[in-house]
Amino acid sequence: MKNNKKELVELFKEIDRKITSLDFSGIYPDFSPYDFALYNSKIVVMRDRVIAHDHRFTGNTAIIFEGKYLAIWNIENIYVHFNVLASKIVHEMFHAWQMDSKEIRFPNEFVGLGYLYEKYNISLKYDETRLLLKAYDEEDKEALEKFVSYREKRRSDYVNELYYEEGIETVEGMARYVELQVLKQLDVLEYQKAYDQLKNTIKNIRNYIPSRSISYEIGALMLLVKDKYGLNFVHKIGEETKPIYQILFTGIKPQPVFYEQTSLDLNFLVDYYETITNRITTILESNPKVHLCEEVIGFDPLNSFRIGQYVHYRHFVMILKNNRQVFIHNESVGEINVDNRVFVIYEKNGRL
Repeated sequence: MKNNKKELVELFKEIDRKITSLDFSGIYPDFSPYDFALYNSKIVVMRDRVIAHDHRFTGNTAIIFEGKYLAIWNIENIYVHFNVLASKIVHEMFHAWQMDSKEIRFPNEFVGLGYLYEKYNISLKYDETRLLLKAYDEEDKEALEKFVSYREKRRSDYVNELYYEEGIETVEGMARYVELQVLKQLDVLEYQKAYDQLKNTIKNIRNYIPSRSISYEIGALMLLVKDKYGLNFVHKIGEETKPIYQILFTGIKPQPVFYEQTSLDLNFLVDYYETITNRITTILESNPKVHLCEEVIGFDPLNSFRIGQYVHYRHFVMILKNNRQVFIHNESVGEINVDNRVFVIYEKNGRL
């Protein structure tokens, strides 16, 4: 997007002006802005300096930099309106605030790797979420009650899956909601476009893989429902253990549900498993570089998937090896031992 130093510095100043203009108390109670950085493959621009890029700046997230949380955003290939970019950065600031506030509801990403993309689970989840959308768009209280009943029906068969989803809905869904609230203040038209995108994402069942991505939207939608229905949402981050779903809908008693899988085309689930399995096999059979692994300390959960005893890391994985951090910026496969821990990483041969 911006490749030279002058352009990136000017972009930083423009985004900073937009963020400074926001009423943070109207975005989320007690939330306040954090420092941020914009970067590309060559440089990192911060409020008081420009430095060379290094591996600490990976992805769009919040990191600890010089002892303080810093929201970071990679603008290398991002083409969005300034107001949208500002909302994305405030999203990451919210994560910084969550971590500063000692949020304890972060999901276990290793549990998420083993998420069961079974046809019954995805079909029921899809119909369940469409009910939540109907409750918001049509102010249909009966649809909201059915949403709760469908979710509790699914929980009886997919405890681990719901545990993971509700962690994402809480941590990422709240940040996605904050992002929407920023757009409401900066640009109503961009807010409407963002909501329409959220709605269209929920309506497309193919977006339910991976479950992590769709859970951002579902968590944000829950909070939009909260606003529309005036639901109670008082809790203190760092002390609250319940996910936002349980806080918001505790007053709705689930009813027994008889559910038959709908006529949705779910063949893409089979394709999903076949694609990942084939990729794992290709890497393992092509003379990969082997890294003994004491512990996995970082990976991209949106692009990492488990099939049996193997985890496919599409983009990168960070491990402890001989008591030092090793950053493998390449497609890799991790093998899991009997203790359910990754003990070796097979890095893709560069010739693949």
